Amino acid sequence: MRISELSRTCGCSVETIRYYESVGLLSAPRRAANGYRVYSDEHRKWLQLVRRSRDLGLPQDEVRLLIKIARDESAACEDVYRLLSSHVQRVSTRIRELKQLEKSLIRLQSRCADGRSKKCPAIDELMK
Repeated sequence: MRISELSRTCGCSVETIRYYESVGLLSAPRRAANGYRVYSDEHRKWLQLVRRSRDLGLPQDEVRLLIKIARDESAACEDVYRLLSSHVQRVSTRIRELKQLEKSLIRLQSRCADGRSKKCPAIDELMK
């Protein structure tokens, strides 16, 4: 399949596919006689793995490690488990941070009362 078909099939842009190739997350396809890239179903599978991993928030280095594990026939699921456990811990930490941020914003917003005051206490607090 050509890059446009791969793009449609996987729901990502042609530029994204080229980028993943350039950073080594997707292997380069063979070229047809006319110079067009020709992608296989294997490319589609690996692109799906990359896209779904990125959708889950895995950084590129960890996606690269996941690809390495997937290609290594002697690798154990335990390696993936450890990688995902580490990511879950980071996500949990970020969720706690975001909840604290939300509380701070709500508290600051409440300083504005109804939002009709000429002098805003929230601005005053931010300027302290």
